[in-house]
Amino acid sequence: MSLMESFSGIRGIYNKDFTESVAIRYAHAYYSFLREKTNKNNPIIVIGMDTRPSGIKLSDAVMSILDCNFIDVGIAPTPAIEFAVRYFNADGGIVITASHNEPYWNGFKFLKNDSSILNEKDMSLVINNFKIGSFKNFHKIRDRKILEKNSETIKNYSEFILNIVGKENIEKIIETEHKIVLDPNGGTAVIAKKILEQIGVKVIGINTTYGEFNRKIEPTEDSLIYLKNIIDDNKADFAAGFDCDADRVEILLSNGQLLSGNYILALIVDEILTNSKDPKNQYVVVNDATSSVVRDVVNMHGTKFREVEVGEINIVLEMERLKAIIGGEGSSGGVIIPPSKCRDGILTLLMLLSIVTDKQKKLEEIVEELPKYYTLMKKIEFNKSKHNSIKNYIKDYYLKKGFEIKETGGIKGGLKIITSKNSFVWFRASKTEANIFRVISDSDNKKEAEKSMEEAIKIFNEANESS
Repeated sequence: MSLMESFSGIRGIYNKDFTESVAIRYAHAYYSFLREKTNKNNPIIVIGMDTRPSGIKLSDAVMSILDCNFIDVGIAPTPAIEFAVRYFNADGGIVITASHNEPYWNGFKFLKNDSSILNEKDMSLVINNFKIGSFKNFHKIRDRKILEKNSETIKNYSEFILNIVGKENIEKIIETEHKIVLDPNGGTAVIAKKILEQIGVKVIGINTTYGEFNRKIEPTEDSLIYLKNIIDDNKADFAAGFDCDADRVEILLSNGQLLSGNYILALIVDEILTNSKDPKNQYVVVNDATSSVVRDVVNMHGTKFREVEVGEINIVLEMERLKAIIGGEGSSGGVIIPPSKCRDGILTLLMLLSIVTDKQKKLEEIVEELPKYYTLMKKIEFNKSKHNSIKNYIKDYYLKKGFEIKETGGIKGGLKIITSKNSFVWFRASKTEANIFRVISDSDNKKEAEKSMEEAIKIFNEANESS
């Protein structure tokens, strides 16, 4: 295991790969970048964290060493911390989180002044600062301020996401007696309970104490299936499970099936385009690992569709360029709705409640109206040093079969093989989980999805062994 460094941020096992010394040096590397970028000697930085036990130590360590003004928002969802950068007109931000990794991990996401995470070029500068910089002469701490803004941030963030959903939609939700199971698993989505209750939703809260993790951090079908009994016992509509920093949500339906992130994105895309006055002149941006169900929904509205490399910032940048109405990563259960600059699990949940309210149907009934796709996902361990040869082997194999191949992000990015009009397989090494390759098979034909995944794993293993 080693420190994971990418444009998604840095993360590693706390006190092993990601020690306080490494954290301080990385914070200083970001601070040096920010001073040069803003031409300010004393930039304002928002700092916040998820609920991991190491968060407070890391936050205190960073604030004790950097000579800048801090706005400390404390424990808060990543989308709320990003919102705070915009709200307080800060020069940047540090989010202390390892997102969906287990609690013994931690890391940093570094933010720009518009609240989005750093792009690849800027993050490369920070990484370079860390690797070559001298940390013997840290700036002597002068007169600086640390403002504690947790309650103000949460209050205004809550108003911000409710405003995106819309006053009229919120009033409809209030009039409808929704009942849902909420499982933040001790993470920052605990605040969602209060937001939901504020708009008349009856919430059965499970694991709502900060820092008490009673299941795996990543919300998956396996980690959330136990909520089925709680849905049944309480006659709830569905259950919502979050990761630690609340930038993603997964939904367990009342029939016990997991509503995939791809379908969550498809539902919300459909809702937003349905309510758009001019859908044909709008854009929707997704990553290239997103199920074709989203493409089909976009095409039904005559809207323009764009795919980019996996990575939140890639979607945000393309959304900015095209002035897109919505974007997201179906593969990771997060929807991005402007003016927000990130995936937001709590906003996503509110949008789903608005859709259910508007259509006056069960969520599973609404899902049945969408095109049917089968998406299989697999994580395979591999030797990092063999990455390039594995990718090239896989590419050559599918080229010889005459399939169309799409590549995003060069050799380190996604490799997408179009096996038929409505089917693809996709390969990419994870940039947030060490030594893991992600493989996805997606098709409107279940047998074809299964066959393609079987073939993909076989070819990957051959590539791994022969390289």
